[in-house]
Formats: sequence, structure tokens, C-alpha cells
Amino acid sequence: MSWNNLSQSPGQSKTQRITLLALGLVVLGTVFLLPRFVSEPWVAGDPDEPPTPPVASTSEIAPSTAAEKSRYRQESQSVLAEIVATRDRLTEKNVDRWAGAEFQQALQTIESGDELYGYGEYQASLERFGEALTALSHIEELGDRKLAEAKAAGAAAIESLNPNVAAGSIELAGAIAPDDPEVQELSARVASLEQVANLIVAGDEALDAGRYEAALQAYRQALELDPSHQRAAESVAVAQSELTASRFRRQMSLGFAALEQQDYDAARSSFEAAGRIYPADPAVARALAQVENRESATFASRDLERAASLEANEEWSEAVAVYESLLAADPSLTDAKARLIPARVRADLDKRLNRYIGEPLRLSSEADYRRAQLALTDAQGIKPAGTRLSLQIGQLKELLERAATPVNVVFQSDNQTHVVLFRVAELGRFERTSLRLRPGRYVAAGTRQGFRDVRVEFTITGESQQETVVVRCEEPIG
Repeated sequence: MSWNNLSQSPGQSKTQRITLLALGLVVLGTVFLLPRFVSEPWVAGDPDEPPTPPVASTSEIAPSTAAEKSRYRQESQSVLAEIVATRDRLTEKNVDRWAGAEFQQALQTIESGDELYGYGEYQASLERFGEALTALSHIEELGDRKLAEAKAAGAAAIESLNPNVAAGSIELAGAIAPDDPEVQELSARVASLEQVANLIVAGDEALDAGRYEAALQAYRQALELDPSHQRAAESVAVAQSELTASRFRRQMSLGFAALEQQDYDAARSSFEAAGRIYPADPAVARALAQVENRESATFASRDLERAASLEANEEWSEAVAVYESLLAADPSLTDAKARLIPARVRADLDKRLNRYIGEPLRLSSEADYRRAQLALTDAQGIKPAGTRLSLQIGQLKELLERAATPVNVVFQSDNQTHVVLFRVAELGRFERTSLRLRPGRYVAAGTRQGFRDVRVEFTITGESQQETVVVRCEEPIG
């Protein structure tokens, strides 16, 4: 077996052939020439001593020794397979560029092991091959570290806008791992780095001069060329922030100018525009409050008159809204404060009365019925009542009387369905029956062996004539 099988270079193969030829000449000289110059044995002995018995032939190898040599040979071949794979990977990574000396030293170790293998010294060759594989593995680990360092250095140089350093680092990374996706991405970024750097510098100059739109445009162009560039992204954010702040300041200035001229609509519009730029800025809220206060002071008298007119028409909720608006604009308005309390009381009573008048079925609940009686008592205690309140009193009084008066309700079945009126009574089986029920919503359920259950919902309005409630199980099961 020969390292030539590991794709040695022609020069290495020629050197081995010369070495083997020299060794052959030495052997021939020893066999044919040495006896002519040696007349006596190297170690003197008794000439009458019987001759030493012949040594067994070296070709006669014990089975255990043969098995051991076979094992070492197989292990050597296995290690050599790993060596070839590792060597090929390193060659693909251009190892000569970043670890040439270490790689050549490993190759020499392999050659030494190959020579021992050729002489049948399999155990010794295995040790050399192991040393070589360990060295190659360390070189491969070194390559991984250098790749990571080159990528990190390249990325840092890109962010610091240093095209020369970035190009050198990425060139090395590309030599080690040309197909690495990160290396390819960094290489593409390096290609546009010089243009990106120029745009960022231009943006910085425009930003320093207060030309925020020009700065933002330059930064955005840089970011379009390299969407991964953190410095460009941060610069876009800074320029956008400065541009936004300048627009905010302009809107606030326009608003205060309009406020001084008592143009409240224009002032409010400008402040609201500023609020859309910075929704959480407290200056906007304070400015809008000033608009409301000044406008409120100007029109407070007119609004108080309008609220008094609403009270006269018994439009209490609307009057309350006017008073609350006035006080929100100017909490010091004593007239609005004094009128707001009784207006709220009347507005609350008006709302309670309308709720029961608009939903008379609520009165079927004992709790709502008692609350409606209390609302009626409160309404009857107001003097003078006024047209609207008098009408509400009459309507609610009639509804309360109707809610307390049961009406006759007829139920019809088939004398086979068991009927239950929820929360009222169990009616059992019947053909026709009747109950006196107060107005409200009810649910009747019917069950029958072998038939699907039925559920009937009906409403009692309090009127004298009611439709018959039919509860029959008529749909067989299965």
C-alpha cells in the first residue's frame, strides 16, 4: 500500500522511487561484496564448536502474529479512509491559504506512516496515521474558527463602513467556505458597501444641517442597497424621528398663532394634527384644553341659555350634556355647577321612567316592579310636573296596574304529553286547561315516551285576549 494511492504529487512519487532504488543497491552490496572483505566472524568462537543449528525461516509466521498484522493493516486502511476524506475537505477549503505549514507537516507524517506500511510495519504505520488524522482534525477545527472570525470581522467592517477590511475578511471566508450562505450574503453586502458608505456620510451631513428629508432619503437609499445594515437602519430611524419632531413643532406653532387670533377651529385643527404626530405628548392635551377654555369662556353665556331652554322642554339629558361640556371647558362656572345637580336628578328619573315604559315586560320581575313603583313615587312628588313628566306618570301607572293583573291563559295538549310550565307549575297530561298568569315571558316544556321533547316560549302582554298555547310531542324518535 502506498501514499501514492492518496493522490500524491509526482515529485513525492519520484522521491520514493529513488529511495527504494538506493535501499536495493545497499542490500546487493551487502550480499555480494561484504564476504570478500570479512575473513573472520564478527564474534570469535571455538573452531571446534559444533555449528549453530539453523534459525527457522522468517516466512514461517505464527498464526497469532499474522492475525495481529491483519488487524493493524485493516485499522490502518480505515484510518487512511478518514484521512483522505479530511484531506479532501481541507483542500476544498483552500487550506494552503490559512494553514499551509501545518497541512504539509501532516502530509509528511502520512508519508512516514505509508513507508512503514510498505515494509509491513502495520502497528507503527497505524500510530503515524493516527497522528496525522489528529493533526488534520485540528487543522479542520482551526479552519472553522478562522471562518467564524473572518465572518465576524467582515460583518463588523461592513457596519463600520470599512470596505477594505470587509473585502479582505470576506475573501478569506469565501476561500474557506465559498458555498456558505452567510458568506455569500456578506460578500453581496461588501459589493455595495462603498456606495452604502457614501450615502450614509451624505445623510449624516444633511442631518447635521437640519435637512431632515434629504438625510432620510439618503439613509433609505443606503438601506435599500443593504437591508441588513444596522447603521443604515438606525440612521433612518433617527432622521425619521427628527423629521417628525420638526413637523410637530410646526403644527404647535400654527395652533398657538391661531389661538391668539381667537380662531378656535384653526387652532384646534393644528393641535389635533400635532396630536396625530405625537398622540401621547402632554403638550397637545394642554394646548387643546386652552382652546376649549377660551372658546368656552366666549360662548358660555350662549350655552347656559340653550341649557335653560332644554330644561323648559324637559330635555334633561341634553341639558346635562351642555352643563358638563361647559364645566369641562371651565370648571369655575358657578351657574353651570348649580344647575347641573338638579338637571342630573331629573335626567336620571326621566331615564328610569322611559326604561320601564319602553320595556313593560321588565315589570314581570318582582325586583323591577318594586323599582318601577319607586320611580313612579319619585315622579309624583315633583311639582309642577310638566307636560312630559305627567304623560310618563300616567303611562307607568297604567303599566304597573296591568303587570299586577293576571290574565287567563289556555293550554292545549294531547293527554299523552307531560307538560311543565317552568318556574310556575307542573301541568301534567291534559287535553285543555287554563291558568291565570301575570304579564311576562314564559317557557313550557313537553315530554312523551318515544317522542322528541318540545319547548314552547310565549309572552303574556296583559291584554285580555291571548292565543292558545299548544304543547304536544308529535315527532317519534327513531
